[in-house]
Amino acid sequence: PFRNLSMSQAQRRVSVLSAQLTAGRNPIDAVTVGEAAVRAAMSPGPRLPWSRIPGSGKPSPTQFRTVGYSVHDGICTIVRNRPKVLNSVNFQVHCDMIAAFEEAEKDDSVLAVILTGAGRFFCSGADVAQNREEYNIPDPPRVTEIKEVLSKQDPHDSDTWSDVAMYDAWINFSKPLIIAANGPAIGEGFTTLMLGDIIYSSDTAYFWAPFARFGVVPEITSTVEMPKRVGMAITSEMILLSKKKTPEEMLRAGLINEIIPGGDSFLPAVRDRVKDGIELAGEPSIRLKALRLYKSMLKTDEWREEMMAQNRREQELGRIRTRDGDMMKNLKHYAAQMPKKKN
Repeated sequence: PFRNLSMSQAQRRVSVLSAQLTAGRNPIDAVTVGEAAVRAAMSPGPRLPWSRIPGSGKPSPTQFRTVGYSVHDGICTIVRNRPKVLNSVNFQVHCDMIAAFEEAEKDDSVLAVILTGAGRFFCSGADVAQNREEYNIPDPPRVTEIKEVLSKQDPHDSDTWSDVAMYDAWINFSKPLIIAANGPAIGEGFTTLMLGDIIYSSDTAYFWAPFARFGVVPEITSTVEMPKRVGMAITSEMILLSKKKTPEEMLRAGLINEIIPGGDSFLPAVRDRVKDGIELAGEPSIRLKALRLYKSMLKTDEWREEMMAQNRREQELGRIRTRDGDMMKNLKHYAAQMPKKKN
């Protein structure tokens, strides 16, 4: 194995093999493990939530009721599309989003995903008001299949919950996930950012985690990931005291990568940045392989397993607070403090 190596290369190879033997590892096994890691990065495993939801395997349209989906130049743009209710999230969004990310994962022409919101908000959090909507299009077949499974939620088994499945989709997504916060990100909208690989913010955004106010629990792994990203001081201020933060504050804290002027030019500017980066990701035929491999090194299997466990812990605690009536008590408390509307 050393025949065609220079002296310095051979010495480095011997040093590596010696270190492996000293650690009690078979160097051949180490190579095998490395190759297995590469293969796993190329073919995401059974953690992906849709692998637990049987399907026909037939192509399904991507015209979703509450989520926009488009692909251009290798970039898939997925849009929370409920602007009338500030892109708040409900069961329909969970199912549409799972189907959208399943399609983006399977489509080898997609190299990266941009997640953003329609209208002036990125996302205002969970739809606690349970706003009713009428849709003028049917669910695609795949969404129907997902609903069939996730509508049978067991209140005592978090593996069956639709919000857990949606967050699992983001945790285990194998390609770069770019968050484009086009406007305010509140509650669940803010904690979504914890699973972004790269985050761009418009200058019209703000970031708010008022979980205590609504009697719910911080979610999307935020109590683990947020201190890593912005530090414990800012995390504590936002979670315990419900402090809003500006894009400038989040840029200084290290959560977001760049502030971009808001408005119609915001999303095209994000796309341009992602496109420029993808063009530097190697020869076109191996770009997806490279991007998946690098992301698997940044977000390892161990990290994904930890985040999936945290996802379940958070949602289980949230269900306990709901059963205890905490959310309804808080909603009534703050509703009573709201100024009365004049006739």
